[in-house]
Amino acid sequence: MYWACQERVTKGRLIPVNVGRNAYSGMGTWSNWTEGAQMLQQRHIFPPMPDIGKSESHYANLARLADADGNIYAQHAAKVGQYITLALDHHLDWPAKLRYFEHAIKRHCVPPTVPDETVWIFYRDLADLVRQYAGHEALRLASIEDDLYATRLDLGAERNAVESDAENFFAQLLDAGDKRPDWVCEEDWLQLKMIRDVWI
Repeated sequence: MYWACQERVTKGRLIPVNVGRNAYSGMGTWSNWTEGAQMLQQRHIFPPMPDIGKSESHYANLARLADADGNIYAQHAAKVGQYITLALDHHLDWPAKLRYFEHAIKRHCVPPTVPDETVWIFYRDLADLVRQYAGHEALRLASIEDDLYATRLDLGAERNAVESDAENFFAQLLDAGDKRPDWVCEEDWLQLKMIRDVWI
């Protein structure tokens, strides 16, 4: 289901709701404004947030259709869905997963320069979706390690050896000290630090 900025048609021209002609007096001729408004309408058709877990061909098809329609927003949403899904592959190690998450945020969740509010919100929501999945995946891996370290101690392993392994693991997982990385939300970041601080 698509949603767009509300507009109405008056004498064949697109006019944003509650905005009169006088608001555009500095934009050149009326015909130039009409062309700009049509472009604005086309650019401001936003897709829903992507479903995660579909096949790669599903996202490729969505991106191809969006490109054919000239809908850059739908294209970015499809790519975000694709990269999140790729990152959730359990066969990948964390650095490979992180590359997908970071690529999604840096390449497909960045609004254009000086976006209006609806554009900014769309890209913010896309980035939040990436952070949600990235944070959950990082917490899943951290929880597995946490259980492993506790089991090792129960079986008589030296605390120093466990702490050394934990330090290596969390350095790779977080790689940011006490500064929250851009790929994770604040809530998940705090939970990850709590798990880390038990062992380091």
